[in-house]
Amino acid sequence: MLKQVGNINKKSLVARLVITHQVLNCLFCNQLTNCNVTKSLTKIAMTGFLDPDAIETMGSCGYFNTKEITNLMRKADEDVVSNLLKLLLRRVSRKTRGFYVFREGSIINLGDYLLVIDKEDSGASPISLAESYEFKMLGSDCVVILNKVHNDYLNYLLNVVSKVVPNGEYSLSSLIQARERFLSAFIEDEGVISALLLASLGLGDLSPLLLSQDIEDVFITHEALYINHVKYGICRVLNADPRSLAVQFLKLANAGGIRVSVDNPSGKFSLSIGGRKVRVVIDRWPLVEGIAVHIRLHKRAFTITDLVNLGTIDLLNASKLILAVRSGYGVLIMGPPSSGKTTLLNALDMAMPLRMRRIYVDEVDESLELPVPNVKVKSLVGKVEEILKSLHRGYGVLIIGELREREHFEALIHGANAGLQVLGTTHASDDQSLMNRLRAFSLHDMIDLSKYVLVVMEKVNNIRRVKSITYPPGFNPGQKQLTALSEIITKLSGVGDYVKYAVQLDKLITEALGD
Repeated sequence: MLKQVGNINKKSLVARLVITHQVLNCLFCNQLTNCNVTKSLTKIAMTGFLDPDAIETMGSCGYFNTKEITNLMRKADEDVVSNLLKLLLRRVSRKTRGFYVFREGSIINLGDYLLVIDKEDSGASPISLAESYEFKMLGSDCVVILNKVHNDYLNYLLNVVSKVVPNGEYSLSSLIQARERFLSAFIEDEGVISALLLASLGLGDLSPLLLSQDIEDVFITHEALYINHVKYGICRVLNADPRSLAVQFLKLANAGGIRVSVDNPSGKFSLSIGGRKVRVVIDRWPLVEGIAVHIRLHKRAFTITDLVNLGTIDLLNASKLILAVRSGYGVLIMGPPSSGKTTLLNALDMAMPLRMRRIYVDEVDESLELPVPNVKVKSLVGKVEEILKSLHRGYGVLIIGELREREHFEALIHGANAGLQVLGTTHASDDQSLMNRLRAFSLHDMIDLSKYVLVVMEKVNNIRRVKSITYPPGFNPGQKQLTALSEIITKLSGVGDYVKYAVQLDKLITEALGD
């Protein structure tokens, strides 16, 4: 069985052996999600190393037919997955519940997801997947080299997962969730799952870049790909195809309900992969030459304790801010791009009482997944319209992701006039520049900034920090409250998960200071 078959080497043979078993037997197995044998076979196929223990592992599966599988391997050609799926269709009776045949192909209902098999499937298209990256200097220029994955099993598995779609309402997020559930039945490593998810979306070359905590931005034009690294700054990625990646993002935008066309040449959407949120902005002709993509990578959610430990904000002001938001004051966080505005906004979100209802309004979802009653509105038409709707929902706090245009500030006015607490971010260098923007919009007489906590952020040499905070005149917390909060913030230094942090913070504050 381990002898070379035609031009198939031992590693390829092991990979085909495992993928054949998984396609023909595992997909319909009701033990799939809890089967350790399946994940063990995946590890074997990824390493290509077949020893007596591995053979015993394969034999431990009651559906593993050695003779049938090896006969299929001997007949296998380069289009192995396509042929396996055709064989799978022949095995599935048309009377089987959840099996549908159309002129274009077939659909098999696998419970949480559907497997769509095209009738004229020509097999796997070449899938590019990078596993890591490294830096090199070409003269004075920094460049990035992607280390590509060459693994037969992963190519086979990617070919299968690319045919998985949601069983229900179709959206970009539901597509990602369906494929994540599918892959998690075969693979334990969350990093590998995230990389394969990106590859299934045509973004495999970006996987080590999008999943890195050291990269803050990715820039794609029709002819080049760049990253912004926290240490090395702007570097060009050499061995990737920027044009095809840009086109793929355009397709994903349309799949996510964001129409980017000649008459609407700019759009914004978000992806959530492996617990990391990615904000994507696409511009196309005639706004730019070809297609331009800016990807903003959000780091893990930082708690207010994290921000104190990082030096982003001092302990005293961190305590004051928490008291302000829990007392019902509105907060406006301003600063230049990439200065940490959203990071601080999310940290304050964790610090508000968990009993309070939230409504998040933004073009892209950059908010947290807290255990609170909330509604997340992707405002594609206008924030004002969404705020007016929210006034009838009885929510206690409005969190507006970005106050950028006139209608965004109008939304803030409607929310505040309805008695709602409002938190938001905006691009402004200081309080005066924010007031100048309001004057330009003829809204300066309608927003009383003295009633808001005004936080100014700055970024100096890749260090994000609070530059200044202006508190409303009536806000005067007592020393006892500040001391208690400072002790609580310090005490929670060891809590890494932001949901657990928010629950513990709320509990400790309530016990120490009341509701």
